[in-house]
Amino acid sequence: MKLLLAAALVAANPLVLPATATAQDGAETIAPTRFSVEVVGEGPDVILIPGLLSPREVWDAQVEALKEQYRFHLVEVAGFGDTPAGPNAESEILPNLVAELADYIDRAELQSPAIIGHSMGGFTGLILSLDHPDKVGKLMIVDSLPFFSVLMGAQTPEAAEPQAAQMRDMMVANADAQMPAPDCSSPSMQAQGMSLSPEGACKVDLYTAKANRAVGGQLMYEIMTTDVRPRLAAASVPTTMLFPFAEPYPSQHMATRLYTEQYADHPAIDLVPVENSRHFIMFDRRELFTETVAKFLAP
Repeated sequence: MKLLLAAALVAANPLVLPATATAQDGAETIAPTRFSVEVVGEGPDVILIPGLLSPREVWDAQVEALKEQYRFHLVEVAGFGDTPAGPNAESEILPNLVAELADYIDRAELQSPAIIGHSMGGFTGLILSLDHPDKVGKLMIVDSLPFFSVLMGAQTPEAAEPQAAQMRDMMVANADAQMPAPDCSSPSMQAQGMSLSPEGACKVDLYTAKANRAVGGQLMYEIMTTDVRPRLAAASVPTTMLFPFAEPYPSQHMATRLYTEQYADHPAIDLVPVENSRHFIMFDRRELFTETVAKFLAP
């Protein structure tokens, strides 16, 4: 229920977009600066956007299972995973990330690709679908909200701003501090709150340790102070939203009520509960999640 605070399965020889790339008609294109992309597989185009601090490997199992049927564009936000922070370390990120994703769709000549985003990636995909509905065929959001700060009791971006600024400043101040190597035999409490499986919690700790904390802090600030609920009534892109629950907390009733209320004005959304999972559904319910992705992508 919370956003992440904090490569063997990808097909061999994936296409990594360099500073310049080539579109399907042979025209030269400019690669994005706010994220990098690896392209894997053959078939209809699907853009995968990870969550805060997460690398593209978070989708490994789904890519390995479905790469024969789909061409995956694996986004990695600059500052996370192996992608240098670049301009994300110097300026506002979220609006530029959305704009560059829309530009990437145009330059790569993708025809209404499906978008799947986890957490921050789902929030980014939601904004993309609202800003550029003509560029998105359909959207899957994996555990994200149109206004994250309701989880902290705030009802408006103005009310959330002081806490968001405090969290950002703390992460930025500690950006260069030496972090101990994650101990996968004893995952952090934060990671255990993100994934029920020890393997998943270990991955969360590893992602957090590797990510640029200044970029993470700035993105967290922007997410916490951005409320797209007033725009949901105008949404037109078919959207599937997966949300987890794990008794006793959160119960299915609690989770269903939260997500139903927050997405109430979205006219084209299908809310799908996922039992026995925390935030990283792809780790806790890997087979079910892969099956759900396959069903979502099917014509």
